[in-house]
Amino acid sequence: MATSDSGYTILLAHLHDPTSKLSLGTLQGALAHHLATTLPIPTPLAATAISSPFYLSQPFRAKTRSKLSSILGRTMQAAMGQWVTDVSKGVHGGHPVLRLAALSGLLLGVEDVKIGDRKVKKEGIDVGSARSGVEDETIVALAEVMDTYAYGVSSSSSNGVEEWEREFQPAGQDILSLALILASQSLTLITQNKLKALPLTTLARLLTLTISSAFKAGTFLSSASASVTLSPNHQVHISGSSQLAQTLQSMSSSPLTISIASISRLSAKVLALLIDAPSSRLYVGLRTISECFGTLQDVVKQIEHDWISCPLANVTDLDIAADSKDLTKSAWTNLKTLLFSIIMLTEAVLSASVFIPPQPFDITPASIAIQTLHIFSHLSFVISEFGGVTTTTRGFEHLKKTFYLALDILAQGDGAHGDSGFKAESYVQQLCFSLSSQRAESAATPPRRAKQAFALASIEQLVPVLSDKCIRDWIWGICYPHLSDPSHRETFESAHSVVLAIFASHAQRQQSYPAGTQISDDSETPSRSSKILAGVMNSDNGVKNVGPETESHSRVTATGDQSGLSAAFVKRMVPFYASCLIDVSVLSFWWNLRFHFLSSCLVSADRGLTSLMYMFQNSKDGKLNTSQLRLAYSALVRSASVSAYATSGPPDDMFTLAWYCVQLLLDTINELSSTGQGLKGKGKALEDDEKSTERLHRLQLMLIASVSSLPLTLMLRALDEIRQLISAYPEDDNGVTKLGDKGKKAELVETLFSELLEKTGDREKEAAMRWWYKYRPTLVPECWQRRRLANTIAIVNSVTLYDGENSDIVSAEPCDLPKNRYAWFQFPYLSQWATHCIETGRNTRRKSGRQFNFIESNLASVSPVFISFEECRPANFISDRKTPGDSLPR
Repeated sequence: MATSDSGYTILLAHLHDPTSKLSLGTLQGALAHHLATTLPIPTPLAATAISSPFYLSQPFRAKTRSKLSSILGRTMQAAMGQWVTDVSKGVHGGHPVLRLAALSGLLLGVEDVKIGDRKVKKEGIDVGSARSGVEDETIVALAEVMDTYAYGVSSSSSNGVEEWEREFQPAGQDILSLALILASQSLTLITQNKLKALPLTTLARLLTLTISSAFKAGTFLSSASASVTLSPNHQVHISGSSQLAQTLQSMSSSPLTISIASISRLSAKVLALLIDAPSSRLYVGLRTISECFGTLQDVVKQIEHDWISCPLANVTDLDIAADSKDLTKSAWTNLKTLLFSIIMLTEAVLSASVFIPPQPFDITPASIAIQTLHIFSHLSFVISEFGGVTTTTRGFEHLKKTFYLALDILAQGDGAHGDSGFKAESYVQQLCFSLSSQRAESAATPPRRAKQAFALASIEQLVPVLSDKCIRDWIWGICYPHLSDPSHRETFESAHSVVLAIFASHAQRQQSYPAGTQISDDSETPSRSSKILAGVMNSDNGVKNVGPETESHSRVTATGDQSGLSAAFVKRMVPFYASCLIDVSVLSFWWNLRFHFLSSCLVSADRGLTSLMYMFQNSKDGKLNTSQLRLAYSALVRSASVSAYATSGPPDDMFTLAWYCVQLLLDTINELSSTGQGLKGKGKALEDDEKSTERLHRLQLMLIASVSSLPLTLMLRALDEIRQLISAYPEDDNGVTKLGDKGKKAELVETLFSELLEKTGDREKEAAMRWWYKYRPTLVPECWQRRRLANTIAIVNSVTLYDGENSDIVSAEPCDLPKNRYAWFQFPYLSQWATHCIETGRNTRRKSGRQFNFIESNLASVSPVFISFEECRPANFISDRKTPGDSLPR
C-alpha cells in the first residue's frame, strides 16, 4: 500500500491530533492494519505511532498476526523475520516506556505466530534470529525504564515516586507500575540467560513492592470494623458508601489487580533466577529474597490483624445481609488472590533452593522456609477456606506442595554446619509462644483456630528433629487443650496427629539403636535453638526467654540425642494412655477422624489423670469407630514393644510394658464378661446389657489388633488368651454357637486370621501359621467346615488338574494332590489368603520363572483355592454350576 493512500494519511492526522473523536477501537484497528500492510517497510509508521498522543501497544501484537495473512510462498519465515526486524528498528530512539510497550506487544505477537492457530490446526512460524533481536531490545528498554524511574526503590520512597506525590495517584497509575505491567506480559517469554543481564535484585524489589501496592500494603481491611454495621434483622451490613466499599471498588478496577497474575509470574521467575546465580553473588540473591519475603510478611501480618478485629471474621454467609454479599465476596476474592500470588512466589523460590549446597551464610534455604511458613500462618484463615493443609482430598495442590516443601527444607536444616533441626526447633518455639500469647487477646474464634490448626500441622512434620525438652515444654502445652475438644475438626485432628508423630518418632529411633542403648533424658541440656529464639524475643520487653544462652553441639551423639524422644518419657505415658484408651473405647466423635490420629493419642502423666478422665467420661456410650480403636491400641502396643530396645535385662523384664497393655485389656474384658452375665432383665437392664456386649466385642477386637505389634514370645501368649476368649462363646446342646453370638464369633475368627496373615512380620509369620493350623479345629467348628465343604461341592462339580509331565487327571481331594506340584489351602476365610497367594506366586515367578496359576471357583462365596506351580502348562478349571451355597456366617 502506498503512503499516499488517503486512509493512511487520515490515520496519521488522527494520531497527531490529541482531540481526535475516533473511538479507541477504531484507531487500534487502523494502526494494526497499516502496520501489517504498509510498503515498503513499516518502520516510519512505527516510529510515528510511539511518539503520538494516541500511542497504543495492542496494535503491535495484532498487526504481527495480521501480517502473516499477507505473506505467501516458501519465504514466509524469512519475510516474517525481516518484517519483525523492520518494526523493531522503527521504535529506536523513542521514550523507554513507549518502546517497552511496543516491543512487548511485538514479542507477544511473535509468540502467537510461533504457536499458530490451534482451532484450524495451522502450524506456527518461527521468525528465527529476529525474535532474539526483539528480546534484546525489550530488555534494554526495561533497563532504561528502571534507570529512569526506579531511583528511589531503595530509599523511603516507593516505586521511584515521592510519598507526597503518590497520595494523589491511584494504585497502579504511576509510570513505573504501568511499565512493570507491560514487562510482566512479555518478559516471561525471554530466556533466563538474557534476563540475567537485568539488575535482578532491583527488579525483584520493584515487583514485590508492586504486589504490595496492589493490596494497599495490607491495609485494605483497616476500615472494615468501622464500615460494618448490624441491620434490623441482626445481619451484618456494609454500606455501599463506606470506606471499605470504596477501597474494594478501587482495587477491583486497578490495573495492578487486573494484572496481578502476570506480575506474580514474572516475580516468581526473577526470584528463582536470584538463586540460580554464581556462588559469589548467591548471598546477595538470598538476602534480596529474604527482604522481598519480609515485605510480603508485613502485608499479610497487617491483613491478619485487621481481619481478626473485623466482625466479618466471626460470621457465616447466612449472617450477612443480601445487599452486602457482593462486597464480602470482593474482600474474599482479594484475600484469595493474594494467597495465590504468594504461593506462586514461594513455590518457585523453594523449588530452586533445594539445589543450593550448604553455604556459610546467615540467610539459608531453611531461614527462607521459616519466612514462608510465617506468611502462610498469617493467612491461615484464608487457607482454611480451602480445607486447610491437611485435607486428604486433592484440594489446593500447589498450596500443599509449597507447605510441605518448606517443612522438608526446614527439617533438613543446614546440616553441613551441625545445626540440623535447630532452626526447626526455633520456629516451633516461636509458633507455640505466639499461640500462647494469642489466647489472651480478644481474637475471633475461627481465625484463631485456623492458625492453631496450621501450627499443629507444621509441628507434626517437624517432630522427628525436635528435642525432648521442646516436645514436653512447648508442644504438649499446645496439643493438650485440643485433644478433648472436637468442636473444630481440623484443630482436633491436627492435635491428635501431632501425638501420633511423637509415637512414630519414638518407635523409629528406638528400633535404630542397639539393645540396651538408652537415650538421655537430661531436659536441662542447652540447645542452640534456644539461643536463636532468645535473640528473637528480648526479655527486656517482657517477652519470655525460652532457653539458655549457651550453645551445645552434643546432639549429634546417639546416647545423648535430644532430637529423639527419651524412652523414660514414653514409658511413663504408656500405662496411663492404655487405661485412657480402654476408657475411650466407646467415646463418640462427631466427625470422620482419620484412623492414625487417634491411634497415637499420647497423654502426659505430668498433666494429671483427673482432667483426662473428664475428657473420656462418655466412655460408655458405645459410639467409637471400631477400626479407629483397633488401630489406636495397636500403635500403643507397638510403642511399648519398641521401648524394650532401650532396656537391658532378661526378656521378661524387657517386654513388661508391652504385656502390661495386653494384660490391662484382658482384665477389662474379663471384668465386663463377668458383669454381663449378671445383667438379666428387661428395659434399662437389657439396654445396658446390649451396650456392655458391644463394648466387650470391641475390646476383643482391640486385643486381636495388638497381636501383630507384639514380639514373638508375647504374641504366642496373647494368641492363647484370644483362643480362650473365642472358645468361651456359649453353645447350644448341639455344639452350635447361639444365633446372637454367631456373627460376633465369626468376626473375631476372621479378624484373627487376617491379622496373622497380613500384619505379622516375617519372623513371626511361621509361628503364627503353625499356631493357626494347630488350633483351627477349635476356632472353626466342624459343622462350619462341613458346610464349607458342601458349599464347595455344590459349586464346583468337577475340577480337572493336569499334571505337567504325564497329563494324568489328579483327584480333587487334598490327600491325593501331589505335594510337590499342588497345594490346596482350605481355610474358613480365603479371600485374604487368596490375595496373599497371588502375591507369593508372582514373587516366585519373578525369581524362578515358574508359571503361576490362580484358580478360584467363586469369589463371591470364597470357595477353596487351588494354586498350581506348573512348569509346562496351566491347570484347567472346569465348573458346570456356579450356584452359591450357604457361606460361613460373617
